[in-house]
Parts: sequence; C-alpha cells; structure tokens
Amino acid sequence: MKIVPYDPKYKNDFIEMNKAWISAMFAIEAEDEHEFENIEPYIENGGQIFFTLDDEENVMACCMIVPREDGDWEIMKFAAKGMYTGTGAGSACLTACIDYAKNKGIEKIIIVSNRKCVQAIHLYRKFGFVEIPVDKEKFPFDRADIAFEKFLDIKYGNL
Repeated sequence: MKIVPYDPKYKNDFIEMNKAWISAMFAIEAEDEHEFENIEPYIENGGQIFFTLDDEENVMACCMIVPREDGDWEIMKFAAKGMYTGTGAGSACLTACIDYAKNKGIEKIIIVSNRKCVQAIHLYRKFGFVEIPVDKEKFPFDRADIAFEKFLDIKYGNL
C-alpha cells in the first residue's frame, strides 16, 4: 500500500468512488457535481487529493483537502472502495491530508459529514477531530448534519 498525490489518471476513480458512497446512502447534490467538475481548480488553489494504492496500483481510497473561500481548510470527498474498508487505506489518506495541512502551516481543518456515516465519524474522532455546530450557510449539503474541526500542531511544519 502506498499514498500518492493527485494525478489526472486517478480523476475518474475519485469521482466514481465518491458518487458510489454518496448515492448508496443519500442523493448526489448540486454541490457534489460542482466539486466533481472543479477538481483541477481546487488543486491549482493549493488543495490536494491523496490516493491509497494497492501493490497493483489500484486505487483503494481517496481524500481531498481544499481551501475554502472563507479561509478555512476542509477535508472532503473522502471515500474508500468497499472491498478495501477496514484495511487502513482510508486512515492512510486522512493522515496524508493532515500532514499536508501541517506542512502548509494550516492551523485548523474542518470536516462535514452525516450521522449515518458511523465508521467515518468514529475515524474522525479517533484522529482527534472535535464536533462543532453545523453552519448550514457554510455547508449547503442537505445531508450535512454533523461537523468537526481539528486544530493542528504546526510548529514543525514548513511555515
């Protein structure tokens, strides 16, 4: 298993994995489509997507971290292929996003989710994310009913 940053050859994997989990539990929303259509601009604006690959270079999981217009940084579009659930692939991607944020000197990252995503919420708490109120203006997804933040120890980052 290895972690790699965004490469356009993984774009369809990213979109399909995220659409699969969203449509399995919820409905694809306009904001989802907007995010899928703007992957490159997110990357150009300093964001990054990390992928966990297996030994045959198959995508196991992905996680995106991007700057928001309000100055916050958000981890979003975090997904794993079902067959890789429980392998640590998702944790590896989340770790890569957190390390990326620390290296950029980002003080805080946020995540928005839904209480139905029990495994994801458990993972966020395990990684030290703390629940905060959901601001529906800031997070326009119908499914957004829980939010988290994590303050980062950036003293060792590249400031």
